[in-house]
Amino acid sequence: MNPSTCNVLVYGGGAVGAIFGWRIAQQSHARVSVVCRSNWNVVSNHGYYLRTSTWGNGRFRPRQVFQAGAIAELTDKHRFDYIVCSNKVTDGYTSALQDLQPLVRPDTTLISAQNGMDVEVPLRKAFPNNTVLSAICNIGCGQVRPGYIEQTAAIKRPAFLIGVHSPSSRGHNVDASRRDALAAMDSKFAATECITGERWRKLIFNSAWNGTCAITGLDTRQLLEYPGAAEVVIQLADEAYKVGVASGIDLDPRLPMKTIELAQDSAPITPSTLQDARARRPMELSPIFGESSRTSYFTALLTSIGYLVEQAARVGTHVPYLTWIYTLLRLRNSAYVAEQAVVEPLQRSFAAVEELSSTIVSSGMSAEVM
Repeated sequence: MNPSTCNVLVYGGGAVGAIFGWRIAQQSHARVSVVCRSNWNVVSNHGYYLRTSTWGNGRFRPRQVFQAGAIAELTDKHRFDYIVCSNKVTDGYTSALQDLQPLVRPDTTLISAQNGMDVEVPLRKAFPNNTVLSAICNIGCGQVRPGYIEQTAAIKRPAFLIGVHSPSSRGHNVDASRRDALAAMDSKFAATECITGERWRKLIFNSAWNGTCAITGLDTRQLLEYPGAAEVVIQLADEAYKVGVASGIDLDPRLPMKTIELAQDSAPITPSTLQDARARRPMELSPIFGESSRTSYFTALLTSIGYLVEQAARVGTHVPYLTWIYTLLRLRNSAYVAEQAVVEPLQRSFAAVEELSSTIVSSGMSAEVM
């Protein structure tokens, strides 16, 4: 790595990627570029506006803003020391890896800053000799509209926890050195030697709260106002904890109760899955639950819970609450997918009519009523 500069590419310009990149960019030696999808036009022209409870407010203008699927031609012009993958796992890792393949050099470090379990595996398989790190986000944040990021909740310190996913061919010392260099870029970042246990801790929290919030339509504070709601959350957390222990993971036995305490001590948390549910968008289910789906965080949630349900079957653990909420989420998700199948063709038809009308007006044509 060049000692004078550190070139960083954030692949996935949503809320997590924007905040992670913004904080790294505060270092004078860091040069941060971002790859965006739907918000590319706004971010490329105006950058990001950020309102956060952890760092205050700020403006972030990435050094360069690329469009996903159109960065291969930049191979010879850019060399990145770190590539941070903060794209949704449901967006399809194949296209992301195709974008990244020509950009990854032997000394490039890759970081997965995504929700769910085993999200680092595609990076490790695609780049077996590179350092692969895992970053866990412990804040609640969202993109309220393209280019505008809000963070309202600090769920747990540090804001980002960074660890080595699996050893590379370069050895643990090199991997750990790159982890530590990244963790040193912000006072709210920290390094850990046990990233797998930390991923399970977050999985337990997400599986208990995200699904319950998505089903009820309530944020964490609203949910806790209902008698019996905390008991359901604890039961979900306890089942997820037991799956982790049965899988050989060393976990704090107080984790199920801490899942409630963290939410009680935090500002109200509106999980991204609840945002999707309120907007009636299909959910991210696969990294938590185990299915391979596309589009929203609702889908990723199904993935994570599906992962737990499948893992419970593998290790022989009874998980009635997780199975129940997984079934409800799948039914809700199917309804959203069906609605989207009706709405999207209508939206395309309206767009086509508007485009035709604009063409007629711009060309000076007039329509006669017969």
